[in-house]
Amino acid sequence: MKNNLFSKIILGSEVFSGSWGVKFNLEKINKILKFAYDAGVREIDTAPVYGAKIHDVEKKIGKILTKQNFKYSISTKFTVNKNLLKSRTSLLNSVKNQLEGSLKSLKVDTIDNYFFHSGTDEEFFNDDVWEFLIKKKKQGMIRNLCLSLKHDLVKKNALKQLDAVDRYEIDKISTVLNLYSNESVKKVIPLCKKKNLIIYGRMPLAKGLLTGKYKDITKFNKFDPRIDNLIMTKKIIKFSKTIKNLSAKKSILWSLKHCDKVVLGFKNTDQINSLR
Repeated sequence: MKNNLFSKIILGSEVFSGSWGVKFNLEKINKILKFAYDAGVREIDTAPVYGAKIHDVEKKIGKILTKQNFKYSISTKFTVNKNLLKSRTSLLNSVKNQLEGSLKSLKVDTIDNYFFHSGTDEEFFNDDVWEFLIKKKKQGMIRNLCLSLKHDLVKKNALKQLDAVDRYEIDKISTVLNLYSNESVKKVIPLCKKKNLIIYGRMPLAKGLLTGKYKDITKFNKFDPRIDNLIMTKKIIKFSKTIKNLSAKKSILWSLKHCDKVVLGFKNTDQINSLR
């Protein structure tokens, strides 16, 4: 019998880009995808920017899924280049190219969840872009239009983007949600539930810092992204010591009390097994 917890986990693929100092070839990615699927995971999250080159990780996922007998629901993302905001044609072409590039790379006809990712209000509020995406949704290229909230805006309680979800036909929301960065519990979650939006929690483990494993930063190698902001890393580790019997599972279950699913990356199958 599959663990019901895994049905609420979305497999994060940023780790496959090698940004944590661990190299992933097709064989290693395939092993994790298969292992997670067998455990009960059914969704995968990716983005064009993951990898050494544009669409790199998307291409690897697409190549694997077309050859295997397991099927994932796929979420990917687009961004609005603020340098193109003054040019309607250039901006629309940019979003169009991102969508076409993801469809081609993932080898699918439809993207299940297409997220505007972590942008400012200036980048988000663009009727031309959303009219284009709504059209593509009606044509079947996109199943759900989605919004990843920029955490800096959440912390400031600047939630104008949530007011536009009906206008832009947005179905799902992604927000940073963990024991330490818990601003969304009071600010975002109630609004999303009022609007009947599906909620995805990002960073439930705060890049692994809320697993109970870390008492200091000496275990981090030079490739580890957690050393990019040592002040924040130290704050979260200090906070983690105040949580009794902290574990990855405890942190994930806390996030799931407030959202529908969490995005979680795995570097190996042992990390998946640890949640059984």
